[in-house]
Amino acid sequence: MFIGNMVTEAIPARVFALYKIVESKKGISRSELRGLMEPKEIYEGTSYFSAIMKAAEELKLIENKDNVVNLSDDMERLKTIEDFRRYVISILPDLSDGQFWRCTNIIVNMNEKIYEYSAIPDSNMLKYVSEKLGQTVNAPMIRGWRFWSQFLGFGLMNDMVFLPNAYVYLKDVLRLMNLEKKQEYTMSDFMARFMQYGRIMLPASTSEKNLNIAMSSALRELHDNGEIVLKSGSDQEMKWILYPSKELFNQPVSSVVYKGVKA
Repeated sequence: MFIGNMVTEAIPARVFALYKIVESKKGISRSELRGLMEPKEIYEGTSYFSAIMKAAEELKLIENKDNVVNLSDDMERLKTIEDFRRYVISILPDLSDGQFWRCTNIIVNMNEKIYEYSAIPDSNMLKYVSEKLGQTVNAPMIRGWRFWSQFLGFGLMNDMVFLPNAYVYLKDVLRLMNLEKKQEYTMSDFMARFMQYGRIMLPASTSEKNLNIAMSSALRELHDNGEIVLKSGSDQEMKWILYPSKELFNQPVSSVVYKGVKA
């Protein structure tokens, strides 16, 4: 899913369920784990287990040694699905060579071009992403991307239409950034801290300091909710440009005051 091709079977809920099973055991055989994930009386025919387990290993949640599965040695305990989402976001930069990371980066930086396609599995959309990626992306792969994209908060999904607004994702990145409440950060400092976890959202070159729709929508929503304050000052070198909006905060941003993200 994250190393190699994207798949539809390894959806977030299944990967987290596998993690919780392994967490509750002190070493569990692969066969027993599969039996718990795919009870024979429910699953017949197609098996999802291998894809789910592979995704869990790629995310460094578990280790499989001699067919005995344990949590990874330095794995923190994840109590909730929200903890799981934040954890995945924290390690995405380590997976930047993978198809999922690269595909996400292409899609979130399409801006208004995304609206030219009726849905993400649209054949023309798949052709566009494949050409940008340099390898074939088919409909099952992009459906697999859809589940994780929505879970991680890169945007909203209206059926199979992707609406770029990274509000959920950015809130978790802000938590990971360990910002001080009521502290004002220059936009240069803010973005340098953001890139540690969030560069998946930015184009390869940030020299022009233009933010895409997904990031701009998220920052505006955080501003409107009182979770941050966007400021436009006089220092031209520090300013980043939000994607144009006729109705919302539209000035170049020179600094951000962190107020604290809401639950």
